[in-house]
Amino acid sequence: MKSDLDQIIEYFEGEKKSLEVSIKKSLAEYDYLYAHYQQEGLWRLDSHLGALKRFKDPFYVKKSLLERWIRWMDSSFEDGERSAFDKEQRVETRNELKKLNRQQADLYFNDSQVIDNALFDLYERRIRKFRLCLSAEENFNLDFEVFGEFLKISHQLDSQYNNFIDSTDFDDDDIPSRYPLINLGFKWHVTENKFVYYYDMNGFKEALPVKILLSRIVYEKFSFDLDNPDLNPFVNIFDK
Repeated sequence: MKSDLDQIIEYFEGEKKSLEVSIKKSLAEYDYLYAHYQQEGLWRLDSHLGALKRFKDPFYVKKSLLERWIRWMDSSFEDGERSAFDKEQRVETRNELKKLNRQQADLYFNDSQVIDNALFDLYERRIRKFRLCLSAEENFNLDFEVFGEFLKISHQLDSQYNNFIDSTDFDDDDIPSRYPLINLGFKWHVTENKFVYYYDMNGFKEALPVKILLSRIVYEKFSFDLDNPDLNPFVNIFDK
């Protein structure tokens, strides 16, 4: 059975192929304006797809760069044209790529049941809270707790990384895109120094709405910034 993440990636891969076919058709019909709009959509889709693949494989960006460099070397030079240094670099790059491929299996985060189980354990009060860490290097965490009949999801604003804002002046909302957590329904709690979101857990039976919210957070946080640390998510459980 495919995980939720694999199914989403598969869906976006299909959308990407459809867009690429449509762009070729538009260019063949000299409809350059429509092809331009479709290309912009393809770039956005590629960015979201890249974020999902990084979530599955923390070395996705590094591996993509290495693969592109190898393809460029293979297509640009014949074996006889390469210098000794180029040949050595090519071998080292291939070895580095193989090493990353071997490491991927150990770091793959299969969320198909981990988050579901944690949410239901929280709802049944078997645990006190759990923390989903999306980037340990950047200290980007989401805490999940039950508050009355509500699931409380909170993100502590790190003093070193203003993860979702450019300034601590929350009245300055002339650029709403600075505050994607707020756009996703989170509220800023001044006393707690946290972004907080409340989800009604009354009669809780399905984890999908919460996981959809998490996927949107991943998009907003990691889609457009290739300089972010490699993703290596994990869950910490806090017992009673």
